[in-house]
Amino acid sequence: MKLLPKCLNSLIFLIFSIFMMQFSQAQNDISGKVVDDTGVPLSFANVLLLKTSDSTLIKGAITEETGLFLLKNIPRGKYTISASMVGFESISTEQFDFDGSSKMTIPTISLSQGVALDEVVVTSKKNLFVQKIDRMVINVASSILSAGSSALEILERSPGVLVDRQNSTISLVGKSGVLVMINGKQSYMPASSLVQMLEGMSANNVETIELITTPPANFDAEGNAGFINIVLKEQTDVGLNGAYSLLAGVGNGNTTSDNINFNYRKNRLNFFGNYSFLRNAQAQVFTFDRSFIDGDGIPVNISTVSDRDPIQRNHNIRTGLDYQTSDKTIIGLLLWANDNKWTMDAVNQSQETENDMPSSFVELLNTERNQLQHFGSNINIKHDFKKDGFVSFDLDYLRYKLENPTMYTNSFFDANNNFIREELTTSDKSTPINITVGKIDYSNRFSDKITLDMGLKGAFSNFDNDVAVGTFQDENFLEDPDLTDVSTLKERILAGYGSLEYTISDKTSVQLGLRYEHTNSDLVSEKQGKVVDRSFGELFPTVYFAQKVNDTLSFNLSYSRRITRPTFNDMAPFVIFIDPTTFFAGNPAVQPAISNSVKFDLNYRSTILSAQYSVEDGTISRYNSQFDEENERLIFGASNMDQTKTFSLTFGLPITITNWWKMQNNFTYLNTKVTNTVNGSLLALEQNTFNINSTQSFTIAKNLTSEINVNYNSPSIISFLGAAVLQEYYSINIGIQKKFGDRWGTLGLKVNDLLDSLKWTVLTNIPEQNLNTKNSVDFFNRTLILTYSRSFGNSKLKSARKRGTGAEEEKSRVN
Repeated sequence: MKLLPKCLNSLIFLIFSIFMMQFSQAQNDISGKVVDDTGVPLSFANVLLLKTSDSTLIKGAITEETGLFLLKNIPRGKYTISASMVGFESISTEQFDFDGSSKMTIPTISLSQGVALDEVVVTSKKNLFVQKIDRMVINVASSILSAGSSALEILERSPGVLVDRQNSTISLVGKSGVLVMINGKQSYMPASSLVQMLEGMSANNVETIELITTPPANFDAEGNAGFINIVLKEQTDVGLNGAYSLLAGVGNGNTTSDNINFNYRKNRLNFFGNYSFLRNAQAQVFTFDRSFIDGDGIPVNISTVSDRDPIQRNHNIRTGLDYQTSDKTIIGLLLWANDNKWTMDAVNQSQETENDMPSSFVELLNTERNQLQHFGSNINIKHDFKKDGFVSFDLDYLRYKLENPTMYTNSFFDANNNFIREELTTSDKSTPINITVGKIDYSNRFSDKITLDMGLKGAFSNFDNDVAVGTFQDENFLEDPDLTDVSTLKERILAGYGSLEYTISDKTSVQLGLRYEHTNSDLVSEKQGKVVDRSFGELFPTVYFAQKVNDTLSFNLSYSRRITRPTFNDMAPFVIFIDPTTFFAGNPAVQPAISNSVKFDLNYRSTILSAQYSVEDGTISRYNSQFDEENERLIFGASNMDQTKTFSLTFGLPITITNWWKMQNNFTYLNTKVTNTVNGSLLALEQNTFNINSTQSFTIAKNLTSEINVNYNSPSIISFLGAAVLQEYYSINIGIQKKFGDRWGTLGLKVNDLLDSLKWTVLTNIPEQNLNTKNSVDFFNRTLILTYSRSFGNSKLKSARKRGTGAEEEKSRVN
């Protein structure tokens, strides 16, 4: 505890010293005016700033009543401006150079009266992938397959991203410590429910997805793989406006995903919200095979087939309001709630052989409910004390209730399939969780060269985890003492950070950051007493260097240090049976993992080359296979591995074949090395992985487009699966879309997993640990999906404020 004040004092002294410096203020804005051909100012005209080299949209604005517009914080470059308005002919200015260090006013833009049309829409399609200094940005609207897709499906088609629906885990470039943010604020939703929420979130509401593999110091230090930031679309905010979408799909069952969002603004008050509903009922078939040598030296094989009939039903609602007390101060309130319910009826048939001869057969009838109900609230106050300076305060309270009752009816048969007995096993888990988070951030741009950010945060969490597992024999319930327990966790995380960005020249900039986090965790078990008592502090530095060679070539170099803490579910007991001797469970002894990562990005026009190398000590494998030889049980649970080394190379290549055929190709190479010591034996595993993700876009006719996406992944090691190897898989998705204008909306038709080829097969072969398993899971079915979406209300007015909460890291640790 003494280390915390000492480090914070040093950090605050450094930041305060910089803060007291005085610098001259420079502006880097572009302004102008739009009028009609008689000189009358045009209000609500669209103004787009485009990069000349590749027509990339840099920023957009809408003119005021006086016809004036302002584009803020524009970097140096060569640009053109496109102006348009309904009933007028659009126009683009000549190319101009902007030095990025002073304010520039362009000549007045005059629009000529055009032929009266219902509506003229001027659009600038962004590149599907854009590399920035610390993140890759995926422009979701640039892919027509996003229409009718969920945010989770967009992630599954993103380069370097792997989504495991079975274990509710998201990985980025081979690392599973990924945290998800919404509108720049971390989502504190449990990992299992986060996957469900993303599946229920329509991509129609998503503007961009940002893959942030080396986060800056103002981000929480949690997560070895970094962050995925989902930026929701801004809805216009004067008057009432919004959008809705409907989806119906059929495959090996049926699915629907519907949502609506709205925004209403009047004077200083802005009220907004969205609601989404998901129901997915598609049958699944899983297989689990394992072999081992029993205590008598006899080879044993257990083969289980699980025929599942699941139903997933999610309700998600999010609403809030902002009140602008003055031109510089805004107060906001966010409220959100989720009711995510997953139920399943399954028939599991397990055949056991000894020396290749049948020895027994078990049929397990499984009825399960996994439900999470969540309420969250956030109060935010933001004050802009100058043009490029603000102070922001967030206070969050989150409440979760997780329930997972499961009933297993086990019928046992002998080697000749003669019935022996029937056994009823139950597993019940109840976990209420409370989280309170307070956060304050300060940002100030002292000059055109120096920007300072700093902040403090405190997160306080507690939960009670009650797990009961037992078997009914006649009318008597026999508790399993190894799997039944009540646990209580209390955790406190205090953090402080400082970040300094310095522009050395027009082409060179550097950013230095330092974050300190101190953690106290206490986990008490009724049966085992205090099983976790941790108090530790860590420093997390970050460094970014950006160099612009010319208008078409630039590169970035970065370093970051991260921590991956165990999720609440990793530490708390829980049990999910696959068969009587195979199940998932928690592990209170799992420790945090620390990683160091270096990343290099090279950008030439729209071509991206990115290389990253990371070393993680104490890697958390959330579903590592562990064989209990005494009871001959296979347990999938969290544990620490010695070390994981990961090298990744990503190459993004957009190609324009013709004006009607464009493609985006992404190639990823991954080298993963895992080492682990078990019972004195050192295990070393290495795997080279290749991923190819190609999207072909076709313009068939005006407002009629189609798209084909192909994804291939060779065998790979995924850290959350431990020493297991995920076998190769591939998929093809196709879609066609017709736009009828804002009045009539957009209609889309697509087929996911066209060849019904997307299936996961995971192999584990470790003779030293008596482990040899093969598990196949098939979440994906060939599914035909019809979508319809439409906007409503005023669509040509000022946009609503984007913000999230200050409690994002804690949400992701509720699992």
